[in-house]
Parts: sequence; structure tokens; C-alpha cells
Amino acid sequence: MNILQFIDYFYNAIVDPEKLSQIIAVEERRHFAISAIIVAVVVFMDIVAQSLLTVQSGFFYYKLTYGFVALFLINIVGIVIYAGLLTITLQIAGYQASGGFIINALALAQVPRIFIVPVVLIFHSLYFAPVFFYSLGSLVLILWSIIIAMRCVSQRYSLEAVRAIGYLVAPAIVTGIMVFLIFVAGVMVLIGLLS
Repeated sequence: MNILQFIDYFYNAIVDPEKLSQIIAVEERRHFAISAIIVAVVVFMDIVAQSLLTVQSGFFYYKLTYGFVALFLINIVGIVIYAGLLTITLQIAGYQASGGFIINALALAQVPRIFIVPVVLIFHSLYFAPVFFYSLGSLVLILWSIIIAMRCVSQRYSLEAVRAIGYLVAPAIVTGIMVFLIFVAGVMVLIGLLS
């Protein structure tokens, strides 16, 4: 893998997600390595962006090392779980979904989130509401990542944009409902034990 191929992933993720979908449709191990590198860069950039918002203490070095490892693992596990749920959803709908493709598509779709540092840096240097623009920038970049993932899935499985969004959102809705029901059941059990 040379640097030009690596840049090609970044370029296609931002400019042409359909081409990115064609690239990662070929199951290769290098896609997983590049996906892990992109998740690591996104986590690092998010830590740097957050560090620009406040004055740093000695704890910053722990956040940069242990925090980085923890956030990286949390992101990887989250992507794998969500990709599994999305794969199951697509297979139930009758598509020949591949978990490896979806993991790579979700990870590579996070490329725009790297731009959070320039957004925060601009407003931090202007002293103009950097926390607000960190939140707004994060939201916009996450939506951009969702659009890239939607376009990859849409191109790969020949779905309309609305159906692709529906399939992407379905696992999140089901998971949210299950978490809510588990929370309510837990609260009811806790109230029953206390009374």
C-alpha cells in the first residue's frame, strides 16, 4: 500500500462515495487496516479539538494516551456492532449484505470528521464561541459521514436514497427502543426493591 492509494480512500470518501463503494466491494484485508487508521485519526483529531476548548492540565497526557486507546476501542466496537445490526437488517430485507463491506463503509465514511480541528481552531483563534462551533461542527460532520455511508450502501446494494437511509436508521431505532425498555424495566425493578 503506497501513499497514493491511501489518499485515494480519503478523496473518494469525500468527493465520490460511489467510487469508494466500488473500491471496498472487493474484500481485502487492507481495507480493514485503512479503516482502523481512519478511526484512529478521527479519534485523535477529536481529542485535539476538545483540548483546544479549555486550558490543559497534566491530565492531558493521560487523555492523549489512555483516553485515545479507550475511545479508539469504543469506536471500533461501536462500528462492528452497528455493522452487524445493519448487515442483519439488509439480509432480512433480502439483500446479500456483507459484514466486511459494511464495516469498511462505516469506518471510511468517518473521514469528514477529521475536519473538526480546523473548525475549532478557526473559531478558537477568533475567540468566537468555540464550544458552540465544536458542537455544531461535530453535528454537521457526523451528518456528512452518514450521507457518505448511505451513498456507499445505496450504490453497493442498488437502493434508492430514502430506502438506504431507512436501512441505516432502522438498527439505531431498534437499539434505542431496546435500551429504553431495558432502562424502564431496570427502574421498575429498582423501585420494587426499594418499596
